[in-house]
Amino acid sequence: MGLGVALSVIASLGTSPISCFPYVVSEILPVSVGTVTFIMNFIFLLAQIAILKKDFNPWQILQLPTLLVFSACIDWNIMMFSWLPIDTYLLQIVWMLAGCLILGTGIGLLLLADYVMMPADYLSRTIASVVVKKDFGKVKVAFDVTLVCIAAVTSLIFLHEIVGIREGSLIAALTVGIIARTVAAKLSFLLKN
Repeated sequence: MGLGVALSVIASLGTSPISCFPYVVSEILPVSVGTVTFIMNFIFLLAQIAILKKDFNPWQILQLPTLLVFSACIDWNIMMFSWLPIDTYLLQIVWMLAGCLILGTGIGLLLLADYVMMPADYLSRTIASVVVKKDFGKVKVAFDVTLVCIAAVTSLIFLHEIVGIREGSLIAALTVGIIARTVAAKLSFLLKN
């Protein structure tokens, strides 16, 4: 999954919604995308605990090591693959689509394994089931749109232009969830028996 995010950053066509804000902050401050991803998602974990209180399942604390590995993988992959050619728009599209495919596949495998969700996704699920009592899919879209808007405003305030949000952000928003759902559905036969 970290490779998927890294490829979307390297493609320079806008990052996935969950990575827009970390990317913008990394352009403002001398801090990496992975570090900001960790801090932002740690705050999401604290928000889950605040909302759920005694209903917070201690098992969900495993989001932290998962998040740590994910965040480190983002930075490592950005460093390792920054040499990829992006000198044509076609190559940028190729790397963006590859990033979406890898990210969506990773999320699909996590869903299939019924393993710990990433804090942003778990917070979306918590808001959907506890706070607003609405469909997770709708809340997740609203959550992602909110993150993109926060990134855009932050970018305009501090950089006086919008960075990290482009057509690739829309491509990711439209494809990653579909890929994840498809991967989980197509491989669900592995869990039967």
